[in-house]
Amino acid sequence: MPILGFCQTKYTFQNQDLPIETRVQDLLERLTVEEKVSMLVSTAEAIPRLDVEKYYHGNEALHGVVKGGRFTVFPQAVALAATWNSDLIYNVSSAISDEARAKWNFYNQGKDQKNVYSDLLTFWSPTINMARDPRWGRTPETYGEDPYLTSKIGVAFVKGLQGNDENYLKVVSTPKHFVANNQEDNRFAYNANISERALREYYFPAYKATVQEGNAQSIMSAYNAINGVPSTANSWLLNTVLRDEWGFKGYVVSDCGAPTYIVKSHKYVDTKELGAKAALEAGLDLECGNDIYAKYLLSAYKKGLVSEEHIDKATARVLTARFKLGIFDSTENNPYTKISPDVIGSKKHQDLALEASRESMVLLKNENNILPLDVNTIKKIAVVGFNANQVVFGDYSGLPVIKPVSPLEG
Repeated sequence: MPILGFCQTKYTFQNQDLPIETRVQDLLERLTVEEKVSMLVSTAEAIPRLDVEKYYHGNEALHGVVKGGRFTVFPQAVALAATWNSDLIYNVSSAISDEARAKWNFYNQGKDQKNVYSDLLTFWSPTINMARDPRWGRTPETYGEDPYLTSKIGVAFVKGLQGNDENYLKVVSTPKHFVANNQEDNRFAYNANISERALREYYFPAYKATVQEGNAQSIMSAYNAINGVPSTANSWLLNTVLRDEWGFKGYVVSDCGAPTYIVKSHKYVDTKELGAKAALEAGLDLECGNDIYAKYLLSAYKKGLVSEEHIDKATARVLTARFKLGIFDSTENNPYTKISPDVIGSKKHQDLALEASRESMVLLKNENNILPLDVNTIKKIAVVGFNANQVVFGDYSGLPVIKPVSPLEG
């Protein structure tokens, strides 16, 4: 017996035989303005009268699922790029999203998921900023300084995460942070003065590739400004380039707290209502955080600063992703609802992590041909240093299923 008989659906948007655009529009027409605004923040509250469940946006999956339990941990992102193997990266990210879906299935299609920090279908990964300065603390999250390599690895990662089913997304991938967000100093407020040529030849290619070749369903905007305009309120970036030129059809989410910095740090506008207006009209659909959209977008609407049309556009984009994930459908036709929790930390995935680790190693020099070690002449090896008996996975690392092996133990 199916979970939901769609010949007897209560609402048109629940009829999975209809096009997603039709279903989204039907749901949109049933929502109040207040309910629409509630959809535009990272924790979208339930709407019981329409049988719409609460939804948490945002987990990390740079090299394994971070939140929501224990998962397989793969090499850090910069190490994955060092493999120069896009097929391997596809397999890695596919394994990551398999584990995410498996845990979602374990939670009864998310219905038993209670932790705001354990979203398992929307991932703010990969990081495809250019690594311009090793002093930037997030350099290990990137795929390095080369736009071609970053594009190839980024596309493979996005495709693996989102899956290849023609009707459903396995998870949502969110390449970040758009754009030129690659320095540590004053990162919430700095203004990057970059020529349009440099943007198009160096900073844009990886994003363009993940949109056009990878079909990324979400993009995260950056904290910084570009040539005087905050990225999160930059219509040229989010509307003209991303949507009009590249054909992006997904939704844009802010880096966490970025809409607040439009007012607080960039001083781009004077009030938070004007900040909500600037971000919404520039093409920002979802706020990671609980401030500008959560507290001030509705008041901006009531004051006549923003139109319901702009709110509708943003809400439709965010809802479209949820429909593509199959959240409003029965489970019978979605292949990803069948992924067993047995895949989490499986031997197959552990072997894949080992393969990726081996391929990621780069020999920079080999003085006096000391490598490979001659076991006939070398009897002891010294393993020294603070981290000799530690396992450091790097930024945005999850908890491993199996006990990791330290350099000393190895």
